[in-house]
Amino acid sequence: MKKISLVALFAALVMNVNATDIYTESKHVSWDDGGIQIPKEAFAEAQPGQKIVVNYTGASDGIEFKVMNANFDHLAGSREAAWINGDGAFEQFLTQSAVDSLKAHGLEIIGANFTCSKVELLDGRTLKDGFTVWTGFFWADEWSTLELYWNGYAGVDWSKATALRIYSEANRSDFVINVILNAWPDNGGENVANHEAMTAGEGYMELPLTDELRTKLAEASKWMIQFNKEAGAAFNVTDIVLVMQENQGTGIDNTNAQANAVKFFENGQLIILKNGVRYNALGAQL
Repeated sequence: MKKISLVALFAALVMNVNATDIYTESKHVSWDDGGIQIPKEAFAEAQPGQKIVVNYTGASDGIEFKVMNANFDHLAGSREAAWINGDGAFEQFLTQSAVDSLKAHGLEIIGANFTCSKVELLDGRTLKDGFTVWTGFFWADEWSTLELYWNGYAGVDWSKATALRIYSEANRSDFVINVILNAWPDNGGENVANHEAMTAGEGYMELPLTDELRTKLAEASKWMIQFNKEAGAAFNVTDIVLVMQENQGTGIDNTNAQANAVKFFENGQLIILKNGVRYNALGAQL
């Protein structure tokens, strides 16, 4: 059974004074019936670290979060293979990139089969230092895999990325992590690093980045971060973060402290607009 942390449970039990209902109608969501579309105005006051909570019933498949731009790209920080079943609520925490996209385009929530009764925008958590690729709660048990769309790491200035940090509530380091790119190795993907290449920090495992790793991570169509609890207890994974250099350069600065970057597609290319300057998906100035 899926677990949540005591912190998450306490937060769920406390009424949030900043709670906002951004969708209150009942709608059956499917590929035939269509999804729920929430305009960008609903996210005018959204902040990184907040969470979108989708209340659902009768689910029997997955849920997807998409930006209502020309290509309906997946929301930055959203998960592939986000399965939901029965009745419940799904939490999607917002990264800086996600907030920028929602304010520019709005959100579509789609999936194969569930009925949505309400969508809320609630306070969530304070993001870690660095560029947050994903944040939330993912239960790491036996060979559990967190699959992340490329949108979560689009726009990173990879010349400044020094390490990949994987935060968890394990309170130990004797578990397996595999960083797999694009697909399972049997289907053409590549396992580019594992826990043996990482060092343990306070609440995280850290993978130092080489030029080769930076290139592979940047060009991957998706990241598949696999966990196995080994002999210890299962645990929550909470954040996937790129550690960024503090010094300034000619590329775009993507730390969580930076804001007001707008991402959009132009002729099939991802463009990041920040302070009037245009950058490509790798953070190079255009």
